[in-house]
Amino acid sequence: MDKILLSGRPRSGKSAFIQACLRETPLPLGGFAVQRLTRNGETWAFRLLDLHEEPYITHLETSRHFPDIAIFMASPGKWQGIPAVFDDKGSRALARCLEGNGLVIMDELGIYERDALEFQAHVFRVLDSPLPVLGVLKDKSSPFLDKVRRHPAVSVLPFPAAASQAAVRAFLDQVRSR
Repeated sequence: MDKILLSGRPRSGKSAFIQACLRETPLPLGGFAVQRLTRNGETWAFRLLDLHEEPYITHLETSRHFPDIAIFMASPGKWQGIPAVFDDKGSRALARCLEGNGLVIMDELGIYERDALEFQAHVFRVLDSPLPVLGVLKDKSSPFLDKVRRHPAVSVLPFPAAASQAAVRAFLDQVRSR
């Protein structure tokens, strides 16, 4: 397994589990994470982080409007993605991974990237590379997500299954020993 993507119910702890594993024994990271922005405990947007430049923190309580907000609540209960953020910042983050040899984080691949074609192309360049990948895949169906699931190097593991957690830990031990 050289590309592992966890998939499961929203807010089931997929990202928190990955972060906890990486805190145990840090590795050089690249890639991206989507950071949940909350105000008074309510989610109002998601920001795209470049893990070459920013810490892997998937939640922030703030009212600040960042220029790299990738998903926002357009109206009550209606989320909207901003493809340009994925195509710009997300593509740059993944392109930088191809220049190195660290662990690539993709947290998370979801439905709001459907119109971010440059970003999608970079995702597949990384999946086609020899780089190790660990991430989260939205448990939804779309042409992009289904193509990621079918990629021959990708193993999609159900979360929070104990066997999946053990597989991630073994994978990270393998990456550390390279």
